Amino acid sequence: MSSKPAPRSSRELVLRALRERGAMSRAELARYARVAPSTISTVVQELVADGVVVGSGGLHAAQRPRAGRPGLRLTLNPGSGAVAGVEFAYRRVRVLLCDLAHNVVGSGERELPDAYTSTAGLAAARQVLGESLAAAGLTHGALIGAGVSLPGPIRHRPDVVKPSAILPGGWHGLTGHDIQEALGVPVSIDNDSNLAALGEHVWGAGQGCDDCVTVKFHYGIGCGLFVNGTLVRGAAGGAGEIGHTTVDERGPLCRCGKRGCLDSYAAIPAMLDALRPQHGRLALPGLMALLAERDPGAIRVVSDAAELVGRQLAVVCNLLAPARVVVVGAMAESGELVFGPIRTAMQRNIAPNELPGLVPGALGNRHTALGAVALALGESDWLPAAATRAG
Repeated sequence: MSSKPAPRSSRELVLRALRERGAMSRAELARYARVAPSTISTVVQELVADGVVVGSGGLHAAQRPRAGRPGLRLTLNPGSGAVAGVEFAYRRVRVLLCDLAHNVVGSGERELPDAYTSTAGLAAARQVLGESLAAAGLTHGALIGAGVSLPGPIRHRPDVVKPSAILPGGWHGLTGHDIQEALGVPVSIDNDSNLAALGEHVWGAGQGCDDCVTVKFHYGIGCGLFVNGTLVRGAAGGAGEIGHTTVDERGPLCRCGKRGCLDSYAAIPAMLDALRPQHGRLALPGLMALLAERDPGAIRVVSDAAELVGRQLAVVCNLLAPARVVVVGAMAESGELVFGPIRTAMQRNIAPNELPGLVPGALGNRHTALGAVALALGESDWLPAAATRAG
C-alpha cells in the first residue's frame, strides 16, 4: 500500500536542512526541521527516488539508502550544484568551492597590493573563482550562490559596505548587488569576524554550542556572537566590534577616529610596532619566528596584548554569558603564549558568571572562507525541482 505523499512544505524543510547543515540522519532531520519522523521517512524515500538525496559521501544509484535504514546519514546529491566562499583579507583574496554535500571541491587564492581598490579586488576574485571552478571541473553555471567576507563593517539586508579605514578605494557604499554583478553569481556578504564565527559554528570548534563567542585575534580584533544559536549582527551590522572598545581615552589615534582602542594596543600591527626598536621592521612571520625562539621581548609584547584581549572578552562574557569562547586568527597559533594571558584575564574579570570554555578554532586559516560558504548555503533560495513537485 502506497504512503500518502508528504506535503510540499515538508520536502522544502528537509532540503533546506540538508543544504544548510550537511550530512544528517533521519532522526536529526526530524529534530532540526521539526517534522514528524514518519513524514521524514516518506520525504526521504521520495527524494532518494528522485536522485536528489543520497547517502553521505555521494553514493551511486545502486548504493542509495533505503527507507528502512534510519541510521544512515543523508546529504543532497553533490552533483546538484556548488557554492563559493570568497574571503577578502588584508592583502589576499581566497576562494573555496563546496558541493551541496558540504565537500570542499576546489580552492584558490591570490596576493593583493596594499589598500587594494574594490575594482581590483573584485576583478581578482572573479579570476580566482573562474580558475578554481575550471580546476574542479565545474562551470560557472554550477554555482547556486557565493558568500563574500570583507574585513570591515557590513549593514545586513540590504547588504551594504559601511565606511571603514580597513577598506578604502571604493568599497564604501558597495552593495551586495554590485558584488553580485562583478562575480556573476548571487551573493550574500558579511564581515570577516561574523563569518569566522559562522564557519566554526557549522563545522569547527563552535559546533553544538548555541551560546558562543568567537574572537578573531589578527590584524584587527573582532568578535562573532552566537546567542541562542543565532548569529547576532546588530541593528546596523556593528555587533562584536571589540577592537574598537576603549582601552585608554588618551591613547593613540585609531583608524576608526577614536583614541586608545583595543586594536591600537593589541592587534598584530600594534605588536609589530612595539617590537620595532629592538628588531626593526617586522612582518607577521618575523613575529612568529621570535615567539618560536622564545624571545623575551616578543613574549612580553604578545602576553600584554593577549591580556588586554582577555579583559575585553570578560566584558563580552559578563553581558552574554556564553558557554564557549573560540579564538581564531594568526595569534591563536601561538598556543599558551596567547591562551594563558587571555584565560587569566577572563578569570580575574568574569563575575558572577561561570567561566566559559576557552578553545582554539578547529578550521585552520579556512574558518572565514568556510563561514562564507555557510552563509551562501544558509541564505540561498535555491531548491531542486523536487521541492516544488506536486504532492
